[in-house]
Amino acid sequence: MSVKATTDSFLPSAPPSIEPVTLRRATATDAAVLALVGAATFLEAFTWMLPGADIVAHCAKNHTPEAYAAYLAKPDTRITLAVTGVDVPVGYAMLSAPDLPSFDVLPTDIELKRIYLFSRFRSSATPVEGHPGIRTAQALLDAAIADARELGRTRLLLGTHAGNERAIGFYRRNGFSEAGTRTFTVGTQVCCDLIFAKPLEAVSR
Repeated sequence: MSVKATTDSFLPSAPPSIEPVTLRRATATDAAVLALVGAATFLEAFTWMLPGADIVAHCAKNHTPEAYAAYLAKPDTRITLAVTGVDVPVGYAMLSAPDLPSFDVLPTDIELKRIYLFSRFRSSATPVEGHPGIRTAQALLDAAIADARELGRTRLLLGTHAGNERAIGFYRRNGFSEAGTRTFTVGTQVCCDLIFAKPLEAVSR
């Protein structure tokens, strides 16, 4: 058998179909899954701008089962998982108490600390069960906003890289406006984020 024939035998005849996405609330039993997906999506998203060693160091410190278990044990943490098939995770949105030392945080603020999604699901119109006509990233953001309101918070904060024009456009379309900046380190690299804020109306009880 020729090398070409051997290589061609591994090529799919058509792109694989993408299964519908379902959203569900993460629990303490999902800590290991969240760590894996968090590290994998961070690696996928930032290899274009950060050295590999710094990304690995960042993930080893921040994306561990222990770190997610600690977040999930706090009353103001909400994590929504996006899953396909038999509960296969492809992304998540995470709300937590604000961690923005240089920003004037209000008592009723909450932070969208992470909204991570594999690129395959960002760039496709994958159907989301219970959310007809919207993409997975939008469904995750909508779930985070609903959770923030349910918690009685009046402002949703988030930080995104100043050069991430696609994300900035997404947040602005969803009613976020620039409110400040922050610096932080990833490994040995000093990075700059823009802080965005969205005012919220609490759910009536």
